[in-house]
Amino acid sequence: MKRIIAMLLIVVSVTFYSPSVLAQDQNRQSGSIAEAQVLSIQKTGKINAQTKEKITKVKIKITSGKFANKIFEFEDNAIALPYHIKYGSGDRVIVTISPNGRGGQTVYVSDYNRIPQILALFVLFFIVIVAIAKRQAVTSFIGMLISLYVIAEIIIPSIIAGTNAFTITMIASLIIIPATYYLSHGLNKKTTIAVVATFITLIIVAGLSYFFTDWMRLTGFESEEASFLQLSFGSSINILSLLLAGMLIGALAVLDDITISQASIVESLRKSNDRLTKKQLYQHAMDVGRDHVASLVNTFILVYVGASFPLVLLFYNTQTPLSLIMNQEIIATEIVRTMVSSIGVVLAVPITTYLATVWE
Repeated sequence: MKRIIAMLLIVVSVTFYSPSVLAQDQNRQSGSIAEAQVLSIQKTGKINAQTKEKITKVKIKITSGKFANKIFEFEDNAIALPYHIKYGSGDRVIVTISPNGRGGQTVYVSDYNRIPQILALFVLFFIVIVAIAKRQAVTSFIGMLISLYVIAEIIIPSIIAGTNAFTITMIASLIIIPATYYLSHGLNKKTTIAVVATFITLIIVAGLSYFFTDWMRLTGFESEEASFLQLSFGSSINILSLLLAGMLIGALAVLDDITISQASIVESLRKSNDRLTKKQLYQHAMDVGRDHVASLVNTFILVYVGASFPLVLLFYNTQTPLSLIMNQEIIATEIVRTMVSSIGVVLAVPITTYLATVWE
């Protein structure tokens, strides 16, 4: 259960971090990382020659890990960091502890402890969806936990053990899709149509992802995290297959919405007018589906731009030609990810509509 909770917190928090920031944090925090509470802060009168910031003497108590309950005193701002963490006495923080080569430890505050706030936000999210969707929200939440269980207990351990990430993700989707769909939307014909349509669309997305990553000669090493993984696990993890697996999971995130919505539209149209022919039913449902597709495709673009806005600004401010910017693997990878997922969303509409029309 701890793995599931950890996965949940990671999904909630890491979604809004850019890959470069995560890589910098991992690189900077190469020592032992632990939670701590600030006991006191005192001025020293000294100034960091590099950063020109005042150096303070900090006293902390470690609250987790192998140094739990141990008290450290150190000078903050004595080490030049990419950004300065401002905190006060009584605050809970994250510290990095590493050997100093003299038998002791070097300690510095590397981040805030945001877990309580993240948990509070998640509780607020759960209360809101339960208040609006009631019992269906609870079953959807159970479906989400199943998805996280499959990822944490099947997909990730299998990848670490050397199984191809792309293959295991495709197999795991056979569990994730039916479990989450039926729990969220009930055991009925509409949900079954959505499940079948999602499987068909996911196979298409998998094929397109494989074809375009191969054709564009993408390696999967567009982010620093991939290099860290390679250093940690060697050749046991296929980084390219990991990239493809990520594309599949990303596509799954939106296919639920589009397939269920489209199946519901066909069902509602049939109930409101049972004199419609199958052709008319299909055409009316597609009219609504096209509007849905237009909004979702726009959402894709905005989500990806918003998640990497600092990177977008950096590229915008450079003198490098647009063609060369787009050619960089970090950009080309996101283009493939966005376009392939968008194609999957678009194709899911006629596929779901056709299946729902035939089965009505």
